[in-house]
Amino acid sequence: MMISRTYDTDFIVQCVTEPSVWRMIADDGFLNPDLYFPPMSDSLYWLRAGDYGVFMLQPHNSVTYECHTVLLPSARGKSVGIARLAVDWFFANSPCQRIITNVPDYNPLALRLAKKVGFTEIGINEKSILKNGVLHDQVLLGISKERWTICQQ
Repeated sequence: MMISRTYDTDFIVQCVTEPSVWRMIADDGFLNPDLYFPPMSDSLYWLRAGDYGVFMLQPHNSVTYECHTVLLPSARGKSVGIARLAVDWFFANSPCQRIITNVPDYNPLALRLAKKVGFTEIGINEKSILKNGVLHDQVLLGISKERWTICQQ
């Protein structure tokens, strides 16, 4: 499995708008996959995980990045290993010292994935995402480069 930085917007769009993925990640403010185009900038990292999906890492400041995970159905059974490779690649190839992620409470598979990869729960962002007309909580999780390095030894 290769993890690499990508600028391939066609592949990113294909991953994000895949129907089973889109159903999970689209909130009420953004419902039409035909209108999706990925944000691109020099400070934002899109990581391609072979043909299994992408990770978007967006800076919050110079050392903290927020991760958005988009894994296709073909990644089932391999997602923990794929996500660990992406975290490892990102810590080794960026200025990042901490990765955070927000997982909606209606997505227990994503929460389980984050925890299996090594992220720990930091807190709850209450009623912070609108899905199907209902405000949902998001679980904030994070992992530091220092903790990641210790866990990998």
